[in-house]
Amino acid sequence: MPPPDDAEYELFLTLFARHHARVQAYVRSLVPDGGDADDVFQATSLILWRSFGTFDRDRDFLPWALGVARHQVLMFWRRARRDRHCFSDSLLETLADESLHRATEAGDRQRALDACVHDLSPRQRELIRMFYAENLPADAIAAAWDRSVHAVYKSLKVTRKALFDCVKRRLAADGLETE
Repeated sequence: MPPPDDAEYELFLTLFARHHARVQAYVRSLVPDGGDADDVFQATSLILWRSFGTFDRDRDFLPWALGVARHQVLMFWRRARRDRHCFSDSLLETLADESLHRATEAGDRQRALDACVHDLSPRQRELIRMFYAENLPADAIAAAWDRSVHAVYKSLKVTRKALFDCVKRRLAADGLETE
C-alpha cells in the first residue's frame, strides 16, 4: 500500500480528532478495565488509520469507526474467554449493539444541541461558554457582567430550559426518540 498523501493524512486526522472521544468512550463502555480498554482503543485507532483508504468518503466517519471498534472489542472478549468471568458471545454482541446505538443517539443529540446553541442569543451563548467551556463560577460571571449571582443562575436556568426544549423539538422533528 503506498504511503498516504498529505490531504489523506489531514482528512484522517481531522475526522479522527473530531470523533476519537466517542470511539474511546464506546470502547470503555464495553471493556471495564482501563488498561485493556486503552489497548483495544489503540488497536482500533491503528486499524482505522491502516484501513482509511477503504473508507467511503460519502458516509459518516463515526459509524464506520464505531464498527471497527465493535469488532476490536468482540475480538478482545473472545481472546479473554480463558477468564472464567467472561460473557457469552450473544451477550457481548447485545452489549456492543446497544452501546453502538447509544453512541449514534448521542451523536444525534450532540448535533441537535450544537444547532440549538447556535440559535441562542449572543448573550446566552456567552453565558454558556463562560460557565461550561471556561468553567467560570457564577460569582465570577456575575462580577464580569455586573449582575447578582442569583441573576446569573436564573439566566442559566432559563437558557438550559430553552436548550432542553429546543433539542427535544429537533429530535422529534427528525423522528428520533426524545426520552
